[in-house]
Amino acid sequence: MSTGKWNGTLLAFTVAAITATAAPASAEAYALYRGMTTTLPAGAVSWVAANFGVSGSPPMLTFFHFASDDAARLAMPSAQCIVKVDIGAVVNPSPGATAQIGDADIQVNAAHADQPLAFPWTATFDNNPAGHWAIAKTVLVSPTSNAAASRVAAAGFKSLATAPGSGVTVINGRYPNCTVD
Repeated sequence: MSTGKWNGTLLAFTVAAITATAAPASAEAYALYRGMTTTLPAGAVSWVAANFGVSGSPPMLTFFHFASDDAARLAMPSAQCIVKVDIGAVVNPSPGATAQIGDADIQVNAAHADQPLAFPWTATFDNNPAGHWAIAKTVLVSPTSNAAASRVAAAGFKSLATAPGSGVTVINGRYPNCTVD
């Protein structure tokens, strides 16, 4: 057999083997990220309104999607720690896409005076700027102030981060030992 024919046969066999054994593509978990500051000791996320500022017009709490934890760290180099929210298998969302965060079985644990609304909360993708998702103030609280909505968001995300299986975790930012408390 000539070398050219042998190489062609080997190539055809290799392509056929790869095609036959390749697993179908599946959507992986899609995550949203928000940078956090910490309290002492360094690495314990500070669950305060300042880390969950609800602002803008209309008022909202902002998150961003990045392809991986490492990409989030690169995009947010000043974040001491990062709250990561897995929202399931999302593939190429279009503006207007939504995702549910939290579960009705998990308590928000915010002050009653702040008028918190129960989980799940809805995050909406607007991609403005790129990768931007937001939770509207009206999803977090009954009509009240942005400050109250920020306190509710802080309390709610702490509740989610401490609830097994909620999809909310804390990952390292520029600090190597980030924890929930």
